[in-house]
Amino acid sequence: MIDWDSGVCLGCGRTPEEIDGVPVPEVQPAPQPAAPPLPDNVAVQIGEGSE
Repeated sequence: MIDWDSGVCLGCGRTPEEIDGVPVPEVQPAPQPAAPPLPDNVAVQIGEGSE
């Protein structure tokens, strides 16, 4: 939170210009695990790759 009287952040002591110059890391979505293969008896009945 910026103290506009002093011009610095109350938490870190930086100015708004210093804070604006700090890059914000990009959040990467977590990778989704691959679906396990179908059991052989099911794959024979419906075919592999079916949803």
